[in-house]
Amino acid sequence: MLLPSTDTGGRTAGPGRDVLIDGRAERLGRGAIMRWSRGAAAAATVAVLALGAVACNDEAPAAPAPSSTAGRPSAAGATGSARPTGSAEPTASAQAGGRCHTGELTVDIQIQPDLVDSAMVLLTNKGSRTCTVQGYLGYDGLEASDRPLKLATNRVAHPGAPVAVTLKPGTTAFSGLKWASCDKASPTCPSVATIVVTPPDETTRLTARVLGTDGKPLTEQMLAVSPAGFTVGSLQPSNQGVVFP
Repeated sequence: MLLPSTDTGGRTAGPGRDVLIDGRAERLGRGAIMRWSRGAAAAATVAVLALGAVACNDEAPAAPAPSSTAGRPSAAGATGSARPTGSAEPTASAQAGGRCHTGELTVDIQIQPDLVDSAMVLLTNKGSRTCTVQGYLGYDGLEASDRPLKLATNRVAHPGAPVAVTLKPGTTAFSGLKWASCDKASPTCPSVATIVVTPPDETTRLTARVLGTDGKPLTEQMLAVSPAGFTVGSLQPSNQGVVFP
């Protein structure tokens, strides 16, 4: 630091001055003093700039510039090929053509040995395409004169709730059928000569073929069905457990 020296009388030194340089008394002329002053001022300026730089470096860094890909849809989203997680694929039966129609089906009612008034119903796909059935069959009867007989139907989830059954050509769905017999001589006991069946979700009917315990069609298939009508089980992909005890 530069300080003008004073004489013993307290007066400031003249043109030829004694100055303190780094704690030592030096005598400098006017030109030397001016050069030294300019050098000291320049050094002070550098020091101030250096302090400013340090202060700037202590500040929090600026946030990085956003990536050029930010907000851009993924390749899957752009093409529309992404599927929601857990979303289900279309079933084979749906791809094959939907539900089975009446004209594609046949119905056999197989009388069961050792069981009274009980049968297994076989619904078979006779068509050329794969289709699906689900639910219950509807039943009506005809007298020998083909006069319609309206029969009561009680649907039971036996042996379980209805399931979608996919039928390839030539394959079969199964259900149980049960009824209570009555005296054919009674005027309240309808004699059913023909059983007609309506497949699930269909409005047209088909004639069932009644098979005896030997598996052959009955030549005389008159059934004496009480006014309580039929108890009908659900369609299933297997014959296990479908017959009513």
